[in-house]
Amino acid sequence: MAQRLIHYLFGEIFAKYIEFKDKKRFLLGTVLPDAYTNRNDRDRTHYTVKTESQVYFDFGLFKEQHCDFILNDDLYLGYYMHLMEDNFYRQFVYNQRFTMPRTQDEVAILHEDYHILNSYIVGKYHLQNELDCCLDLSQESVMHIADFNVNEFLREMSSDFTENREGNAHFLTADMLEEFIDKYIPIGLKELHNIENKTFVLQAVDFAWETNRTK
Repeated sequence: MAQRLIHYLFGEIFAKYIEFKDKKRFLLGTVLPDAYTNRNDRDRTHYTVKTESQVYFDFGLFKEQHCDFILNDDLYLGYYMHLMEDNFYRQFVYNQRFTMPRTQDEVAILHEDYHILNSYIVGKYHLQNELDCCLDLSQESVMHIADFNVNEFLREMSSDFTENREGNAHFLTADMLEEFIDKYIPIGLKELHNIENKTFVLQAVDFAWETNRTK
């Protein structure tokens, strides 16, 4: 999945073109699927579909379950976009330019890339944290998906905005991030405009990736 600050950045970019009813609820929705309490719930919060040959995050199923909310509540619209963006991200990183980390040491390097990119993202795009850490979402329908620890997640995420990690990214570079933004922001914006007109066009399965990859 894309790191949480990339999702937040996408939300901020979308907000420059879309007038949301409640921007903060939209931004919260764009990171909410990653706020699971138990890592074993990640597939549940991301509506992961796995077949013998493919994997994808089924934002269409989320839409079926929460359609009225998506159309009327920006929290659910943001959640929907997060699932879409994670499909975009997997499509992007599996384009033969991105070598997936295979060992624990390589995974640690990728996570270090994320820390380096946090300071790059905040600096270039002048991001500010607009999300409060004291929220009561217990009555939200989305809370039935899994056990979320939203406030702890937001407290941890707040440090992303103040990181100043130096170094050169190895797996995911700033140039690759910019390429990702340039390619997929227009697709996301087009779908947001479709939703404004109460139409859902994109299909999650169209962004599936192969289960067994050699790269």
